[in-house]
Amino acid sequence: MMDVGRHPNIELLTYAEVEDISGYVGNFKVRVRKKARYVIEDECTACGDCAVVCPVVVPDEYQMGLGSRHAVYIPFPQAVPSAYVVNAEECMGQNPIACGKCIEACEKNCIDFDMEDELLDLEVGAVIVATGMDVYDPTALDEYGYTRFPNVITSMEFERLISTGGPLEGHLARPGDLTRPKRIGFVQCVGSRTQDPERGNPYCSNICCMNTVKAAQYLKDNYPDSEVSVFYMDLRAFGKGFEELLMRSRSSGVRYIRGLPGEVREDPATGNLRLTVENTTANRLEQHEVDMLVLAVGATPATDTETIRRMVSLSKAPSGFLKEAHAKLRPVDTPTKGVFIAGAAESPKDVRESVTQASAAASHVNILLNKGDLRVEAITAVVDEDLCKKCG
Repeated sequence: MMDVGRHPNIELLTYAEVEDISGYVGNFKVRVRKKARYVIEDECTACGDCAVVCPVVVPDEYQMGLGSRHAVYIPFPQAVPSAYVVNAEECMGQNPIACGKCIEACEKNCIDFDMEDELLDLEVGAVIVATGMDVYDPTALDEYGYTRFPNVITSMEFERLISTGGPLEGHLARPGDLTRPKRIGFVQCVGSRTQDPERGNPYCSNICCMNTVKAAQYLKDNYPDSEVSVFYMDLRAFGKGFEELLMRSRSSGVRYIRGLPGEVREDPATGNLRLTVENTTANRLEQHEVDMLVLAVGATPATDTETIRRMVSLSKAPSGFLKEAHAKLRPVDTPTKGVFIAGAAESPKDVRESVTQASAAASHVNILLNKGDLRVEAITAVVDEDLCKKCG
């Protein structure tokens, strides 16, 4: 991210969103709204004095709600630019004006509540759509007790708990009572590989299995006395080094149990969780007790993907992700010439796959724009108003 921010040929527009895309290959017109951050980026030194005096405290999205932040904040430690931003809605709430404590605390006079949103009209030759993905919300899966039992968390929340930059600074503890859990269970395919639309999505989310294997191995490396159990349907370790990591975790003592919990109950006295699992390998019903349960949630299309898709007339797969022109021969191209896709906008991917596809998309753009002259088909679309149902 810092390399991108410092590159002389890259203009990075942060805290901005695309409002409209029109035109054609070689001549796209993009309208971008750069939101007012109420902090002068070039003057801010990220000293944090403004956040210290800010009286507004809200849940921190970056910490998955497990930590808190102020209304003036840096989204995450490595954010570019390294400057604070004021969330106006959180800052003022129902009040007509801000309290002004951050203005008084800032010696550089960086706070400017007179800032307004800025509309930018850009002319570009090609567009790469890389809107990423979101994670599935398992609240609807009542049998797992997510949000009902404090010691049932998602894989994303677990990542923040064990991170040195997380709310507990890397010290493992369960949210319910902040004690260290010794028995930890992982449930796979939460929100994935189901034919019931009310319980998730039919596709495999690709990243969940190895994310769990990595987390389980982390626990055994750093907390050798931990008892780690993984409840799964199928384990898909198909990438470079994936099978070796899976075998390493097995040899470290991680238990892999083929079967998903049908019921999760909480012991009110201890906060521990009791799982009823049908072990399909041993063909028996088992009871397991864990101190903390981690749900390996699947991936879903990013919320902005549909908006961007309509702007540039892209196809959509049944999964909701963007559809490529050809799965094997043109994996980063789209039916709209000059528009390419990369990363998890096309399907759930890990970092390695996303970087590979992004490099391919950038290469395609470079080849396209260096041609000089572009040959286009002389085809004009005409709408038959008598047949059009205006279905959208």
